[in-house]
Amino acid sequence: MKKTLLKLAAAVLCICLLCNGCSARDVFNYLFYGYYPDTSFSEMQYTRPDVSALEAAAEECKAFSENTQDLDALVEKISKFSTLFSGFNTQYMLAYIHYCQDMSDSYWEKEYTYCEERTAQVEAARDQLMHALAVCPLSEKLETEEYLGEGCFERYQGDSIWTEEFQTLVEEESRLETEYYDLSSQSMEADLYGEEYFRVYGSQMEEIYVQLVKLRQQIAQEAGYGSYGEYAYDRIYGRDFTPEQGISYCNDIRQELVPLYRELAESGYWGNGVSSANQKQTLGYVQDMAESMGGVIQEAFQTMYSNELYHIAPGENKFSGSFETYLYDYMEPYVFVGPSQSIQDHLSFTHEFGHFCSDYASQGSIAGIDVAEVFSQGLEYLSLSYADASQELKMLKMANSLSTYVEQAAYACFEQQVYGLASEDVTVENIRTIFQRTADAFGFDSWGYDSRLYVAVSHFYIQPMYVISYVVSNDGALQLYQLEQEEAGAGLKIYTDTLATEQEGFLAYLEEAGLESPFLQGRIQKVRQTFQEELGL
Repeated sequence: MKKTLLKLAAAVLCICLLCNGCSARDVFNYLFYGYYPDTSFSEMQYTRPDVSALEAAAEECKAFSENTQDLDALVEKISKFSTLFSGFNTQYMLAYIHYCQDMSDSYWEKEYTYCEERTAQVEAARDQLMHALAVCPLSEKLETEEYLGEGCFERYQGDSIWTEEFQTLVEEESRLETEYYDLSSQSMEADLYGEEYFRVYGSQMEEIYVQLVKLRQQIAQEAGYGSYGEYAYDRIYGRDFTPEQGISYCNDIRQELVPLYRELAESGYWGNGVSSANQKQTLGYVQDMAESMGGVIQEAFQTMYSNELYHIAPGENKFSGSFETYLYDYMEPYVFVGPSQSIQDHLSFTHEFGHFCSDYASQGSIAGIDVAEVFSQGLEYLSLSYADASQELKMLKMANSLSTYVEQAAYACFEQQVYGLASEDVTVENIRTIFQRTADAFGFDSWGYDSRLYVAVSHFYIQPMYVISYVVSNDGALQLYQLEQEEAGAGLKIYTDTLATEQEGFLAYLEEAGLESPFLQGRIQKVRQTFQEELGL
């Protein structure tokens, strides 16, 4: 329910706009179109968030809620906390964006670290407040669409998991994640994946991973879960399928798609390289697509472009990854791409812009993480029909898609095995063995790899158990492409019709959208057939 409070904070900001003299037109835009009046990224100001004030607001609200019957007064106190909570998230993301633009900038590194190391405090305050509100005399009135929303307290029955011990563990997790980021930044000085990279930086990253795995096993145990996989699927991602279903699906991928993956790798496709592309060409590709699609997607692009809500330019010390985030205090999304300066950037930018469209259409999406990935990957597929996509780019997208299925499935299996180890067996040697065994089973040996390569997969460190989202959502996204090929506009219609969904469950979303579950018997065979046709395998 994190975003429930953020949504409430946004409502409070609307009131503030009126009080501060904004025009009726500005407020109309804010309320009905979901964006703050013409705020460009360069105008957004960073101020280090006051976490002590946030914690004090939470305590004040908790104490007041225990016996009060004054709903308006309670909502005012909830709103005060929500505004501070929204502010923390916004400032944290601003610091992160600036840090990623230049990871050698010591100021932004310091500010990002400050925020990152306090996320556990902030989350603890929010969780404990929600537990208090769930049992307060006015809980039934709060649990309505007018306030926090129906079902907002479902996850807050009983005691909060945020004990002092749990918070200490999560704070240590944040510290280790920051240490990994620092090493990633330093490793830019070495040849990527060269011997110096693994010897100087990779070895330290491996030790951090060992610590993280053991620590996360403790976190799951402290939270009352039988395994870290169960904890992550439920507590972090709120999935409506189990780790067992996910791994069973990955094994089906290994059986059905790895032979095609091997064939593509052994054909030498990946050794041919791809055409170069500059920033202007990448921007033009997404603009062409958005204008062809029209509607909310075109509106989203215009907002992104006019308010400079993207960063796709190359930079010597720029973070190599890509992401999209939502800046709640401004009600605007933001896209960041670490470019390869090839046509791959067309797809990377489109992917993140898909997230941008979802956040733009919904004023900050509260859909589940697996649902969100349908919109990012789905827009990549649809762009092939609506942008000026070359045959080379179409081939690249399909090859990337096959790789997503196989490689991310391998990573998901790897993670489950690592977190399934007894704590005393979590060693660098055992982790390397698991990675090598899993990589071989999923065809990585067809192109050659290093058993230490897992240190370069940032998700293992920063977003554990996330990678299965890429696998299952890729199937939902591929269905949009398959429908679009059968009937022009069919895939795009489902995409735009569901862009603002609030559905948290992935399987529930697919059913509502009229799409098939990836776990449906025979579905993976349809996927294999599509790749055989598209890639000529």
